Amino acid sequence: MLRTEGETLSLGRHVGSLLKPGDWIALTGELGSGKTTFVSGVLASLHPGARVRSPTYVLVEVYGAKPTVVHADLFRLASSREYAGLGLEDLALGDAVVLVEWADRAAGDLPLDRLDLELRYLDGDGREIRIRPRGDRWESLAREGAFDRDRWHDALYPGN
Repeated sequence: MLRTEGETLSLGRHVGSLLKPGDWIALTGELGSGKTTFVSGVLASLHPGARVRSPTYVLVEVYGAKPTVVHADLFRLASSREYAGLGLEDLALGDAVVLVEWADRAAGDLPLDRLDLELRYLDGDGREIRIRPRGDRWESLAREGAFDRDRWHDALYPGN
């Protein structure tokens, strides 16, 4: 469970530290569940000082280099055919990592090797995040404990 926005940012920073060029992250969850906050944490890890600009209206934002961060928001897509027109696969070539919000709107079009994160509100305070590694690299990281909450939380919040 993620109790605060700060914990969501911290998880994003942790996952950002694991990313390599070619990696994809698929984010799902209801409006306001923390997807963009998570992306902000990833971006802070990879490009300190950069600020996330919500791509809801432009659909795709690109940040930095080595790695380039491609951030897509599929909320406004009317059909999966529109996804093909975004050219995310082309943007992902080279040194890019790709973060896709509202990934469920194009789930069949995303690469099979990816990290799926589902954020949802819990009754009361906090959010739940479900992490589903897909593909050898992500499954290997999961087996090594990379997504063990105690492990990443303690590294970011020593003594808590």
